[in-house]
Amino acid sequence: MARPRRVKPNERSFYHMISRIANQAHFMDDKVKKKMLEILHAAAEFSGVVVGTYMLMDNHFHLLVCVPSPDDPIPDDMVLRRVRALYGEAEARRLELRWGQMRKDGRGAVAEAEANRFRRRMHDVSEFAKTFKQRVAQWYNTSHGHVGTLWTGRFKSPLVEEGRYLATCMKYIHHNPVSAGMVRSGPDYVWGAPGAARRGDVRAQAGLAFLVAVFKRCKEEGRFSWKDVVEPTGRDLRFSNGVVIGSRRFVETHVHDAADRQRRWRPNHIVGDIYSSHGQRSAPMATRVA
Repeated sequence: MARPRRVKPNERSFYHMISRIANQAHFMDDKVKKKMLEILHAAAEFSGVVVGTYMLMDNHFHLLVCVPSPDDPIPDDMVLRRVRALYGEAEARRLELRWGQMRKDGRGAVAEAEANRFRRRMHDVSEFAKTFKQRVAQWYNTSHGHVGTLWTGRFKSPLVEEGRYLATCMKYIHHNPVSAGMVRSGPDYVWGAPGAARRGDVRAQAGLAFLVAVFKRCKEEGRFSWKDVVEPTGRDLRFSNGVVIGSRRFVETHVHDAADRQRRWRPNHIVGDIYSSHGQRSAPMATRVA
């Protein structure tokens, strides 16, 4: 069966990203998770992505990210600032001098083409995941003498609607170490955003504050209430196997053509009023809950 297309609207979008270690191996000890966080924030800054929250588990990770519209302009100074975050000061300075000299020499089109190669890697969920996972794999293989693939299969990234659906997804992510029996509450887990924020990590605090601001705006617009948020229990496959998660209208809007709709849209994938389209035959057939 052909794998489902990744949904990428031409607007700011939220995604729940999940990826697992090959063979379900528990490679991710504290040292690895610490390095992964460093790479995660660098890759996010380079890509222009906001990491709202995260959970780094022993054999997989969860991210809730906001990806800017692909149409948002990225001026040259921002390109260089983002290159600096991922590649370091020396590389950013080299490119700044190189592009400046090219423009003086009348080769501005060449400089722009080089800058555009970086721009094409920004404001895109797939490119962000590629940058993050490749750099983690390169570091791990070099530092641990590992040979072969580190990650299993294609990463998953359901598109999530703002409001109660985004809040439910956030709670699902925060509940992950609890459902795994590792801690009693999300903030007790060291390698998750709530725990990091409680310990004073300003990056985790900023990500969670960003989500709170989104919820506040949705509430002011009459599109959100915490009483409508579904409390996650156990492993809810809507949030890992889904392609689009949200209201029925939101899901139908983003399942584009009839062929895809016939294959992916199953209206009985409902819990409460949360809908999820699926691209896998193995997706569970959820039932409506009052």
